[in-house]
Amino acid sequence: MIYYTGFGIENRQTAGAKAPSDILHFCKQRHYQFIGVKRPPKKLPRPLQLVWKYCFSMKYWNNVLHTLEKGDTFIYQHPLYVSRTLPKFIDKLKAKGIKLIVLIHDLETLRMGIEGAVNVNETANNMIEGTMLKNFDVVICHNQKMKAYLIGQGYTPEQLVDLQIFDYITDCKFVHSDVKSASPTIAIAGNLLKTKCGYIYHIHDKGHNPGLVVNLYGMNFDSDAKDSNLVYNGSFPAAELPEKLDCDFGLVWDGISAETCAGHVGEYLKYNNPHKTSLYLSSGIPVIVWNQAAIADFVTKNKVGITVGSLYDAEAAIQAVSAEEYKQMCANARKLAERLRTGYFFYKALDSGLHEKNQLDCESDV
Repeated sequence: MIYYTGFGIENRQTAGAKAPSDILHFCKQRHYQFIGVKRPPKKLPRPLQLVWKYCFSMKYWNNVLHTLEKGDTFIYQHPLYVSRTLPKFIDKLKAKGIKLIVLIHDLETLRMGIEGAVNVNETANNMIEGTMLKNFDVVICHNQKMKAYLIGQGYTPEQLVDLQIFDYITDCKFVHSDVKSASPTIAIAGNLLKTKCGYIYHIHDKGHNPGLVVNLYGMNFDSDAKDSNLVYNGSFPAAELPEKLDCDFGLVWDGISAETCAGHVGEYLKYNNPHKTSLYLSSGIPVIVWNQAAIADFVTKNKVGITVGSLYDAEAAIQAVSAEEYKQMCANARKLAERLRTGYFFYKALDSGLHEKNQLDCESDV
């Protein structure tokens, strides 16, 4: 029997909720058994929330331990707050003969939080990611760069599976044509918080990208920004957002600088698969990404976008793409979208782990 966990299907307007919810959907499609994690009551003050989380976590793992039998498999999504108490149970789960598979959504030992949004707890991060996750039989990580990092941290190559890219469920129609706009346009979707995405507000600094129109979608946009080429389009549920995007390229960037991806969240792009990449590609839109980002290898290999070293080069890079090249990028993105919408990459990585062939990296054949 195969079991899986998570918070349950959510319709929040954040990418953070979308990716785990999609995994739950894919597991449900295969009729795996769900053992859900509850969110703490919102009305509880923070100290009591921590107590509530601890008590629920202890009950949760006791339930998992007594529900699963020898030979069963448990699919865990990291991070979840119940991981804090998992070290008390992991040896018992292993001794019982339960196969443990973890899908990594984020590694906080690499990301180190998001200023103004996600706090850092280095002690907990090191305990969970540096020690406990090594006990899992299969670790599904984002890409080859993250895999290399984890091997350097003491994980074995045999337990690691390369996801390649996150899938993205949507039934939205493709609204973007395969003809570039007369004036280049890019989409930026996600958390528009200045401390995380300060680059947004500097794309047109010092006369750079004078004809580039930037369409923004998400929460925390600074409405005081004095830039007529920044067009704020509002915030939408993640499953509906693909139908709102109609730009030449979707931008994958992070940090406070437009000159390069800077700071913790910028450096994190060297290792992670940003979920917004999947959002754009599932919408049939090619992407423009930082040339040092881990996902740049996937984008280049599958010919679904372009890379730049600085956002100040974005407009020129888009203009350099010929009409025929752009048409092919759009065709490749739509072909890839069909896979992203149906869980192709998750299923392929999971099946590799389930059948103990995870030493073989999954390869894209888009």
